[in-house]
Amino acid sequence: MLRMKKWKRMLGGVLAGMLLMAGAVHAEGDKITVIIEGREVDFGKSPVIEKGTALVPFRGLFESLGLEVKWIGETKTVIGKGNGVEIEFQIDRNTAVVNGEEIELAVATRLLDNSAYVPLRIVGEATGREVNWDQATRTITIGSAPVKASEVEALYRAYVNAGNAEDLEAYLALFHPESPLLENGLLEDEARRVYEQYDVVTEIERFEVVETGESEAVLHAVVTNVNTNDRFFLSNRTEYLLILQKDEGGEWKIYNLETIGIEYLVPEEKLTADADIDAELEKALKDVIVAHVEASEKEDLQAVMATVDPSSPGYTQTKENVSLNFLLFDLDYELELVNVIEATDTIAYVYSVMLTKKVKGTDIPDTRTRQVDLLKKQEDGSWKIYMTYLMGVEFLK
Repeated sequence: MLRMKKWKRMLGGVLAGMLLMAGAVHAEGDKITVIIEGREVDFGKSPVIEKGTALVPFRGLFESLGLEVKWIGETKTVIGKGNGVEIEFQIDRNTAVVNGEEIELAVATRLLDNSAYVPLRIVGEATGREVNWDQATRTITIGSAPVKASEVEALYRAYVNAGNAEDLEAYLALFHPESPLLENGLLEDEARRVYEQYDVVTEIERFEVVETGESEAVLHAVVTNVNTNDRFFLSNRTEYLLILQKDEGGEWKIYNLETIGIEYLVPEEKLTADADIDAELEKALKDVIVAHVEASEKEDLQAVMATVDPSSPGYTQTKENVSLNFLLFDLDYELELVNVIEATDTIAYVYSVMLTKKVKGTDIPDTRTRQVDLLKKQEDGSWKIYMTYLMGVEFLK
């Protein structure tokens, strides 16, 4: 009898061991893998599934998704915040608050092994990501949702429409608050100047989304910009890239614009026609261009910059480029033509054709350059170059 009890105890021990081993195999087989943006996340504790809902430790999940973590012990509340998202869970409650909206949960947030476990899917989707479950491998994948072309297209068409409607407020609202284009108010000033003086119609020839990411997209576009009133304007066909980024609210905004190429659609006869202006004003405007070229010939940086408007957006870059040219080259300049196209009390357009020949320095070809300079009247009554538009370059043998 004692021997039978001994065998029972031994058998019980073996069965218990087998059950433990079976349990270990079962646990290993039930392991849940979580991959966020292509990287497996180790939460330190295993995710669990309850009623079809995956629950994971909140801190590792929030931090992996770029959210700041906050725990309020008094109310047993966990908060994740960042990238325009704020999500809040309270232990043992079957609701969550996402950006101020209360959402019902299938499974309540709970404490497991002294860690707060939260539903994974709602957090992933609240940050704008796609959440997928692979039953075969028991893997949860959280990744950036593909950018919908319609979202980017809507922003771009709003950008073009705001410009055509000359709606400055709507136009500026489409730019990202941190866009370098908004620095010093130059974009706003230029848009206001164009709206006040011209009636420009922009037509889209083509555009396409060429690159997308979680919070950045790149759009390639070709447009024509044609003025419809009788003021002189450098109507053009422009190809450019728009760099889009999401703001804190998750909305797509224009961050930057990079011009690839520009073709001016102004006939030569309009550039060379005589302007109906006062002879003294015409001479003053031409003298600015002549002074600029003569100072360049003498490699007198101070004199060159004295002809440039200090408020020009390209002032600093012009100074750097001129300094570099003086250092690397010895060039000879010859003005072949200077013609005033149009002048008002505050601005003027001057067309010039200039021949540039290398005297010594790095091997570069001689060129004939056609350009239009926009001049602005200064407070002291003088005129200075505000912006230069390159109409074309001919390389000479």
